[in-house]
Amino acid sequence: MSETAPRLAFLGPPGSYTHQCALDRFESSVQYVEQSSITEVFGAVSADIPFAVIPQENSVYGTVIDTYDALRRPEAGESVFVRGELTLAVKHCLVVRKGVQLENVQRVISHEQALGQCSRFLSETLPGVPRMKVPSTSAAAQTVLYCGEGTDEPESAAICSCQCAEMFDGLEILFKDIQNEASNTTRFFILANSLDAPLPGSKREPRRQRALIRISNPPSPPREDEAPPPNRLLHTIVGTLLTTFGCSPLRIDRRPSLTEVPFDDVYFVEVGDVTLPLLSSTANKSYEKDWLERLNAGIDRIRAAGGQATILGLW
Repeated sequence: MSETAPRLAFLGPPGSYTHQCALDRFESSVQYVEQSSITEVFGAVSADIPFAVIPQENSVYGTVIDTYDALRRPEAGESVFVRGELTLAVKHCLVVRKGVQLENVQRVISHEQALGQCSRFLSETLPGVPRMKVPSTSAAAQTVLYCGEGTDEPESAAICSCQCAEMFDGLEILFKDIQNEASNTTRFFILANSLDAPLPGSKREPRRQRALIRISNPPSPPREDEAPPPNRLLHTIVGTLLTTFGCSPLRIDRRPSLTEVPFDDVYFVEVGDVTLPLLSSTANKSYEKDWLERLNAGIDRIRAAGGQATILGLW
């Protein structure tokens, strides 16, 4: 790996699923910089660390809340952008310190998503054993090494990948493939500090045909003498997406807004046309130009209707 290669932030320590996914995509084209939380990964994207990878959704346990909470922040769409997506088949295992038996386990540690993805196994195999959330699966594996005999911490097991278990000396795998569903898959976002700069390691820049748009109400002070009104943008978002953006809505996510108005929401709408095959370079550029014009026209319509709309990413 060259010392001049661009830097990429990931949810650490090394061995996390985010780290594995980033390695699969970028290999040696970047320098990897671990961060201790998804929030810190998002905040690290800058001129110094221009790229990052964060988990977005799991096929079993759903949306990664910390990621969408970060996308509510004002720098999203201004200095941090979604530039791509990756998927990773996730196979979990249960690990302990070497020599520890299942009956000795007093606590299970992992990321919230991993605990949820393995809920059936935990309920059947370790019923009643407390579950503790930590920032990542690799952090859970690392923590287990400092629990149990000779410490003030209860004997613990971690849920992580088999590759992660092999990275930390002193761990032993008790069970493999403990996820609820064999098809368990996680989708990740590639982040960048630019909406247009080429991604490292790309042999060919594909035509951009997806966009992530944040839609919200303008900030306004709450009125104590009135009940919170229904979200004014709901009809616009659900009822007119196709005509607003000129392409199909692929998914809609919702989080509480950062305003002081109770029950005011911010929507994250992913739109795109993924049906058209890749064409010649000239045709791709022409199609992308037309699509971006329609996308920006939709943004203008939402703003004209009194809403706020920001393009958070294109890929």
